[in-house]
Order: sequence, then C-alpha cells, then structure tokens
Amino acid sequence: MSGWHFRLRQAPALRVDLRGITPAMLAGLPIEQVERLPVGHGNTTLALAELFDIAPREEGVLHFEGSLERFDRIGWQMDSGRIRVEGHAGDYAGGCMRAGELQIEGRAGLLAACEMAGGTLTVEGDVGDFAASTLPGSMDGMRGGTFIVRGNAGERFGDRMRRGTALVHGDVGAFLGSRMVAGTIAVGGRVGVHAGHGMRRGSVVFAGPGAAVPIGVETMPTFVANRAATPVFWALLARDLARHGGAFGELPARRIERHLGDLAADGKGELIYVNP
Repeated sequence: MSGWHFRLRQAPALRVDLRGITPAMLAGLPIEQVERLPVGHGNTTLALAELFDIAPREEGVLHFEGSLERFDRIGWQMDSGRIRVEGHAGDYAGGCMRAGELQIEGRAGLLAACEMAGGTLTVEGDVGDFAASTLPGSMDGMRGGTFIVRGNAGERFGDRMRRGTALVHGDVGAFLGSRMVAGTIAVGGRVGVHAGHGMRRGSVVFAGPGAAVPIGVETMPTFVANRAATPVFWALLARDLARHGGAFGELPARRIERHLGDLAADGKGELIYVNP
C-alpha cells in the first residue's frame, strides 16, 4: 500500500471535503492520478494538486502538513492504514471510520468520531461539540474503536454512543454521555452539568480531581448511589484505561463510587466517581 505526503499550499477560500482520500483508496495509484483526484470545494470541485504539493512517502501513511481547519471529513470511512495531520482538522474528522489510525496533532472541529465503528482516532488538541456522537438526523453515535482527546471537548460528547471507548484528558462541556446506549467514556478534567442525561446503559468515569459534578436534587436527581461491590469489573476497566496515562494512570489503585441511572429513562447506565 503506497503512502503520500500532502503539503498545504495555502488555505482554501471555501470548505473542502476530503472524503475518499484514504490510504486504501490511494493505494497503487500513480502520482499523476493522485494529483488529479477531485475533492469538494464549496459547490464545485478542485484537483488535489491545486491545494497540496504531493509526493510519495512511506507505505500506508497519508501525511498532511499544514493547518486543515477548513478541510472536513479527514479519514471519513477509512478502513486501513494511517493518516497523520500535522496541524488542525475541520469537521467530521474520523467520521464513520472502521479501522486504521488517524492522528491529528492539533485540534478538530465539530462531530469528530461521529458514528466511528473501529480503529483509533487521536486528537492532541481540543474537539468541538457532538464528538463521538451521531450524524445529523441519525440515531446511532460512536459504534466502536478508541477515541482519545488530549485537550478539551465541547458539549454533547458521546451523544447516543453505542460502543467503544472515548477518553478526554481535559474538560468536557454540558450533556456528556447524553442518551448513551453503551460503551465507555472517561474524563480526566472537569465536566459540565447534565452528565448522563437520558443515559440508557454504559459507563462514564470521572477520573480526575474536580471532575465529578455533584449528585443532588438540582443536578443529578435521577441517578442513585449503588453500593454493590464490582472488583473484577473495575479491575479490568481501570487497567484498560490506565494504559492511556495522565489522570487515568493511577486508576487501578483507586476506589470508586457508582451511581446508576438515568432512572428517568429507565436507564441502567453508571456514573463512576473515582476517589483519591
């Protein structure tokens, strides 16, 4: 499988849709054909060579150099190989990806990892609203894989999430894990109000100091404390999260407090508060 290096010439006038530009789709193509590949630019199209200086590189890697804040759907539906963005990314980064690795060394826009089903997406900076959630008009959020955010995340992170693991090392906005169906979300920083709103199943782990929102009449009245011991479950989950370091690194040695809900939606999910 061939790899390619794309160096951005200058920021485009309009937003660019990079769907289809994946390692598998470009495998075996000559450079002349890669340069002519059309990508959406507003209501028209441009050839890739009008936006990037293109050169071959190591096997299986697409390397984008430059700030791609106006470039959407990077890694859209990718199913193999690796994409590295040396800069920022636009909206829908890693959307519907099924396998492979997407690494963004800056921040990403709205709806990162929306309906992601497999692979690994790592964002070194912040992500916008509705990350790990649904596409507009859809019912299913993130469906598998691993999503790692080193910075902060916006609102509705993990909305309707169904499977997989999503970690945020920084802070997260309001309605974290809203309408969550299954899967695991772990947060190392602070969390906005209404975490777990409408949650059906799944686990949300508050790992860092100050991460937990208080349980009370005005905040989380539809979650109740559960004293049942779950040492095997927590040992396995904590060990899996600990490999990501940061606020998660010491989880296996810490005690937890579980709250079950959202009872207003007949939910059986859990908010896990990690004690010092």
